[in-house]
Amino acid sequence: MAIFQSAWGTGRKVAPTAGEAGVSVVEQFQFVVGDDLASTDVIELGILPAYHTVTDAVLITGDLGSGVTVDVGIMSGVPGNPDASRTSGNELFASAANNSAVRMSKPEGFQIAPTEADRSIGVKVSGAVTASDQKILLVLTYKQ
Repeated sequence: MAIFQSAWGTGRKVAPTAGEAGVSVVEQFQFVVGDDLASTDVIELGILPAYHTVTDAVLITGDLGSGVTVDVGIMSGVPGNPDASRTSGNELFASAANNSAVRMSKPEGFQIAPTEADRSIGVKVSGAVTASDQKILLVLTYKQ
């Protein structure tokens, strides 16, 4: 398993934060899939800022290949660390079909508690990825 990182995962882009409690923020995290993405690889797609909780999410994926699914959730470890031992959960989406747009409906996604530290949002790929130059987009709405 390998860890791939978006511009947010490497810190080249910074996820916005709410200026005050109760204010919602929307960010569109994206990653362009390359030829080297394989089954069980994880993409560090975005960041859920410290003291924030998820209020909504929409996942949009290009055509990654027949039978490919993705899980989206909170990653273990420190944001930005490329260590391949980090894991990614499925609190937001579990086995989401590729080449589709889906809105979060898992209760676990709405129940992510705020913490004192930034957390990475990861995408774990399952299945044989046969297409490159396809995007994975996550439109994440969150608040303090």
